[in-house]
Formats: sequence, C-alpha cells, structure tokens
Amino acid sequence: MFNEVLFFPIVTITEDELGQKHTIEDYSRMIFCNEKSIAQSEFFAAGQAGIKAVKKLVIHSHDYNDEVKLKYKDKVYNIYRTYTTEDEKVELYVEVKAGGK
Repeated sequence: MFNEVLFFPIVTITEDELGQKHTIEDYSRMIFCNEKSIAQSEFFAAGQAGIKAVKKLVIHSHDYNDEVKLKYKDKVYNIYRTYTTEDEKVELYVEVKAGGK
C-alpha cells in the first residue's frame, strides 16, 4: 500500500508570435508512491558518476511513462535510474534538480 504522493509533469509546448517555442511543465499528474532508503552501494555508485542520489520512490509500473522528472514534497527531482521489480512496481532513483523547488 502506498502512503505518499508524487507528481509527474504534464508538458505543454507553446509558440509565441516570433516562432519561439516555450516549454511549460505543470506538475499535476498525481501518483501514489512509497519512499524507501537508498542502499549505501547505490549512493556511492551514483556519487562516482557525479550524481547526488537522494531518494528511491516506488510506484506501480502502469503509472510510469518514462518521465525524467518528478515533484515530491515540493521539490523537483531528476530521475537518474529506474528499476522494474517482479511485482509490477518501478523503483525511481532521484537526484535534486539544480534550482528545483
């Protein structure tokens, strides 16, 4: 049973009168999840790749559509790695997005 909530972005691309494209990310697609601890080995492996691993969030696999960002507890995170489990869940390994709020 999931007891937390994360939000995936709904991305809209608009074009202004000069033909410039603007991307709008609206973090409004709500998904239930669980927060899990990151294993020490994952933390160090990510660090060696220059990634600051901060969380592992688990969701149902049917809720994941290859998103690369999410919002959790008012912070935006990059998804740097995923792992699909045998019980139809996906583990999302996330790092803090620079300037994310």
